[in-house]
Amino acid sequence: MCGSAGSLGATRVKTRADAGRAGADLRGGGAMTVWAGITGWSTTLVAALVVGSAVPPGPLFSPADAGGTGARSAEPAAASLTEAARAAETARRTGEPVEILSEGTETSRVFANPSGTRTLEQYALPIRTRRDGQWVPIDTRLVRDPDGRVSPAATPVGLRLSGGGDGPLVAAEQDGAELALSWPTPLPEPILADDTATYPEVLPGVDLQVRVNPVGFSQVLVVKNAAAAKNPALRRIRFGTQTRGLTLREGEDGSTVAVDPSGRPVFSSGPPLMWDSTPAPTGAEGVGARSVATEAPPVGPDPSTAYRQRVMELEVKPGELTVVPDQDLLTGPDTRYPVYLDPSYSAVQYRWTLVSKGAPNKSYWVHDHYREDVRVGTTYGVSEAEARGPWRTFFQMRVARLPRATISRAWFSISMTHTASCSATTVELWHTKLIDPATSVTWNNSGGHWLGGKALFTQSGKANKVTCGQPALLMEFGLSPDTVTPVVQQAVAGADGPQEAIGFGLRIPSAHEDEETYWKRFNPSTARLNIEYNTPPEIPTGVSTVPPTRCGTATAPTVLNTTTPTFSAVGYDRDGDNLVHELEVLSGETVLTRLQSGTVGTGTVARWSPVPAGTLPSGSSGTVFSYRARSRDASLTSGYTDRCYFTVDTTRPAPPVVSSTDYPGATAAIPVGRAGMVTFDPGGAETDVVAYRYGFSPDVTTMWVAAGAQGRASVPITLWPSSPGETGDVRRTLYVRAIDRAGNSSPLSSGYELVARGRTVSDPPVRGDVNGDRRGDVTTLVDHGFGRTAVWNLLAAPDGFHPGYIGWDTDVSGGFPADLVRSAAGDFDGDGRTDLVIFREDADKVVRLFLLRSDGNRFSAASEPVWSGSTFRLSHLKAVAGDFDGDGDDDLAAYQGLVDGQVRLWTFRSDRGAFAAPVSHWDSGAGGPGVAGANLVAGDFDGDGDDDVADVHDVGGARTRLMVHTATAGAFGAPAQVWDSGAGGLDAARSRFVAANVTGDAAGVAEVVALVDDGAATARLVTIARQDGTWTAATWWSSGAGGFDATRATLAAGDFDADGRDDVATLSDIGGGNRRLVSFPSTGTGFASARTGWEGYVSDATPTLHIDPTRKYRIHPVHSGKCLDVPGGSSANDVVIDQWDCVTTATWEQFRFERVGASPYFQIRTAAEKCVDLKAWSLLDGTPVLQYTCHDAGVTKPNQQFRLEWVSGSGYEPVVRLQVVHSGKCLQVSGGSVANGAQIVQTPCATTPPPEARFILRMEP
Repeated sequence: MCGSAGSLGATRVKTRADAGRAGADLRGGGAMTVWAGITGWSTTLVAALVVGSAVPPGPLFSPADAGGTGARSAEPAAASLTEAARAAETARRTGEPVEILSEGTETSRVFANPSGTRTLEQYALPIRTRRDGQWVPIDTRLVRDPDGRVSPAATPVGLRLSGGGDGPLVAAEQDGAELALSWPTPLPEPILADDTATYPEVLPGVDLQVRVNPVGFSQVLVVKNAAAAKNPALRRIRFGTQTRGLTLREGEDGSTVAVDPSGRPVFSSGPPLMWDSTPAPTGAEGVGARSVATEAPPVGPDPSTAYRQRVMELEVKPGELTVVPDQDLLTGPDTRYPVYLDPSYSAVQYRWTLVSKGAPNKSYWVHDHYREDVRVGTTYGVSEAEARGPWRTFFQMRVARLPRATISRAWFSISMTHTASCSATTVELWHTKLIDPATSVTWNNSGGHWLGGKALFTQSGKANKVTCGQPALLMEFGLSPDTVTPVVQQAVAGADGPQEAIGFGLRIPSAHEDEETYWKRFNPSTARLNIEYNTPPEIPTGVSTVPPTRCGTATAPTVLNTTTPTFSAVGYDRDGDNLVHELEVLSGETVLTRLQSGTVGTGTVARWSPVPAGTLPSGSSGTVFSYRARSRDASLTSGYTDRCYFTVDTTRPAPPVVSSTDYPGATAAIPVGRAGMVTFDPGGAETDVVAYRYGFSPDVTTMWVAAGAQGRASVPITLWPSSPGETGDVRRTLYVRAIDRAGNSSPLSSGYELVARGRTVSDPPVRGDVNGDRRGDVTTLVDHGFGRTAVWNLLAAPDGFHPGYIGWDTDVSGGFPADLVRSAAGDFDGDGRTDLVIFREDADKVVRLFLLRSDGNRFSAASEPVWSGSTFRLSHLKAVAGDFDGDGDDDLAAYQGLVDGQVRLWTFRSDRGAFAAPVSHWDSGAGGPGVAGANLVAGDFDGDGDDDVADVHDVGGARTRLMVHTATAGAFGAPAQVWDSGAGGLDAARSRFVAANVTGDAAGVAEVVALVDDGAATARLVTIARQDGTWTAATWWSSGAGGFDATRATLAAGDFDADGRDDVATLSDIGGGNRRLVSFPSTGTGFASARTGWEGYVSDATPTLHIDPTRKYRIHPVHSGKCLDVPGGSSANDVVIDQWDCVTTATWEQFRFERVGASPYFQIRTAAEKCVDLKAWSLLDGTPVLQYTCHDAGVTKPNQQFRLEWVSGSGYEPVVRLQVVHSGKCLQVSGGSVANGAQIVQTPCATTPPPEARFILRMEP
């Protein structure tokens, strides 16, 4: 039918057979046959994947391309490759594009090309949907479900129709939100015909039809005769409405829109239409010099053939939607029946629309019969102004999945289904502004949408099978490289950053826009942007030496002690391509050597061969070198890493010189049990000695102390007899090694003999006394990075504190990572010196307890644990030491956290350092307080000589309760609440606690001291004490505004000045790896002013973020304390993640973190074993994350991958922010809301993340 606005005709005219083009595109026909073609493509491509899946890929670069030396690792086995890598190999081997099924969406397909690039085919409308994990063609045929309801076979929008009876007439679900419409009375059983369900006689003489389409539905009341039209029920027709996660709003033009909580439209409806069966007048349509008479098509439930139409009035109220038919058309004397009344809805995320000059202020976003076709030009043979036009059409094509991609070529294609002329006429493709369903787009307001001042590409063609014999024609725009390609490249990698989408428009050239012979129609479902691209690999991460060293700066280079260092790194490619990594070692800007790794998979560790001998000088040249790395896929190269600077020094220092006035020669000058100072100095002319290692055996020099600017260090050493009861002089030989900046260790010094005068020490031991001199000391476990954990001792002295030193050191990768251990200090063997115990949970899920005994200077640990068992999980264990049975040996008490808040109290009784099996004393039962808010301290709170256990418990709302388990000969009962701060009284979450006898009473009764962070660098010391049987809290010291930052401080207690009253001290991280020890002497009724006891460098390592992929976590927004949640425990795709009150039994609040290879990225898996997914690969702020099927182990889905960036905390409760790999943006609770149901969305990452963008990760028991 030449030039008409009626039915479509289409034929598939090309196939994917253009093997000469690396990005061979999908050749689509019109709407009538397009899905037969798509099904065929899927079958062929899947078969190709199966055939080629076992073929290992060849190298990406030949040895001649290497540009340097370096061993090549074995190529990845095919079984270990991602689907993307397998597809790339198959495409390279066969010379044909291969679809990467896991990377497609309902509106896009991704292909691996033989050249190593990829092709994205981005459609304007859905072309398929997912069923049972597989892509299937859209199929709107209605079928009966087992529950009696009716649904389409396969559509992107979830639709359920009534099978008869009560309940919604139709429910539409999208992204976890739902809109349902109901008929006022019970419905009859529907009659199904293809995509239409007819509910007969819902009113006398009135049928109700529901017709589904790929993105929505229409419901049509069919008024069959004049008698039926007079029914009063048709004067106002009310539909019930129900929504979930949506709000229904009425538009100014009679449209309605259902929006989500962020205001984003999810479903929309145009103004409700009604029409009768009056046929359109017959007419003639010309084609060139010929014309042919045509008969008007019959009128039916499709409004595109209707001649007499009216817009019905619409009323939207909570729970109902009412349409008011035009009674003149419904019951008029010239009305022809049936009459049709049609409100319809569709999902709105698919963006294309058109405008008509004949209706210059009308927007066509919502379902309208003109949207059946893409229209351009002046409609042939039509006089009615709106229908005549001329028409223009806008498309918005998403490119959000291609941030920073390199575009080889891009072109736009669409199937032209009808032209007015049998001669080829032109049509233009323009670059346009973006369009939005929430904003009206009309002829009058879109004149400025056409960008660039001219068309990108002009194409010509014809398509009129009836008159001209020419079937539908695929038209391609932009095949020349300087048209569409630059527009796409600018959008994905331009100066303004990656864009979400690109706008395009079709129109007739201005000179011919009013000429009917240029009239054209296109099939909107075939509109497609084709992009051949490759994404450069990410800059490698973790580039360092093996074993690892710090990345030095140009002014402070790291010093290496080898001329042939080995380096390693982790590479990552967003496309999942295999990689080759290149390392350069430079002197200034001169590349000394360039090493290439072998071909490795994305997310895996690559290690280069050692730097060739002779490249770097030996000795200590002082020359500064640097290294950097980059990654390459088949065609693109990442940027370089930041340079790390280093020098080389292989010269060992001379043995150090040891001296002491407290230990002069072999003469006893100080008694046993008193600290004496020993000094170390460089033994030669070297000026780069930075530390000393020392010990009392030539092969055990494990203690460590930093040297000052001149290479000098002084350490306290305390001598004790080897066996209890010995009273003679004590002799020890001290051995020392000097360590330079490169880590070169000197030969041992000659042994220096220390002698202490024998005596009997009768003073009672004091708590926290590491060296036994009857002063409390400060001991802390420190993470030095690279798996090295050390115990630092800061010993009290008469005038303050001695310099800090390391008393126990695991060295790099020493097996006691600081984030995986729990420790407690106590005198477990009763020798008067404070020891340490360390709990460690190993890969076999066994918890092992190690005892580190103090000899007065260092801690020594046996190779075997003193206890092990699988009763506990360390993530839910909190331990404290105290002498609970009064035998003189400290024991251990531990809270064990179980599910549903259950807590058990256990003790490990020590007998001279031999620990008995744990004994359970108390069980809270289900619904207990949980361990997350527990802060355990131990002290003799009742003055009976036995230490008790107290839990200073955070109950939320800045409210704290003190719960005491009283010891009776080492046994405990249920806790008694002895104090309650009241709401807002004391925030345990912002406090540190110790138990100590700060009043100094003779009975040794302990109090609880809290270091309270009041914010804004202001803090208090609060003492919670028992007086006359009543516990009260009082502030014993206040910093004043801005006087003390407690956020990075730990709290310790001990009688540091030996006056009989316990004091407290803080050890603060003051930046740059330095720590400051400040003591607060007790006066018995308060704390004196702060006194700095020591300051020095300890470690600047960021706490290790450990994630156990076998454990489940709860994710708590810091600002609300709630839990991230999959609403209702749904296992469905597209359910938006939100926050909700934490429920201990709610598995849908539990998540697993699974690392992507060795990369710093993680998948976050829900209880349904689906992935947290950034909706639709979006780059837009406010886009929510949702639950969706995990693809290809996550390796090629950066919208399902997150970087966990440490913010604060450590161990088993780190505070992190979650950065989306795809967009580079960070997750936060929308709007900082504390309400249940607030969505988790992406926003730009702040330099300092706000509380709503920080998340506590807590393991489940």
